Amino acid sequence: MDETDLKILNLLRQNSRTKNTEIARQVSLTERAVRARIEKLVREGIIKRFTVETSPVGVEGLVLIGTNVGRTTSVKEKARQMSDSVFECTGEYDVAVRLRADSLDELNKRVDELRSFPGVVRTSTLIKLVEG
Repeated sequence: MDETDLKILNLLRQNSRTKNTEIARQVSLTERAVRARIEKLVREGIIKRFTVETSPVGVEGLVLIGTNVGRTTSVKEKARQMSDSVFECTGEYDVAVRLRADSLDELNKRVDELRSFPGVVRTSTLIKLVEG
């Protein structure tokens, strides 16, 4: 992966729907060359998927998860089935998961599902009240 690939990735991170012709213009390549590079990045697993980020609807929460020693990776993998925003963190908790739901009741059910994962020993859920 070179500097041009990194520029392409950054453009796609900003807006995954950016047309290849626009990316080509910004990185000084042909549309065909950009398409080939994107296909290569997908094939190599650098680009895992193209997603849509929506405006928050309903309720959004950040679930902090403490895990048993040696179980953090498996908890993260299972949590990725529920959210595309999962990361390992430092401090009292090992994993953080951003969840979105249409209602508080639905969010609570999803938190309960996270709590049932093998290796989860404790959770703390933060509910977003105001954005910005």
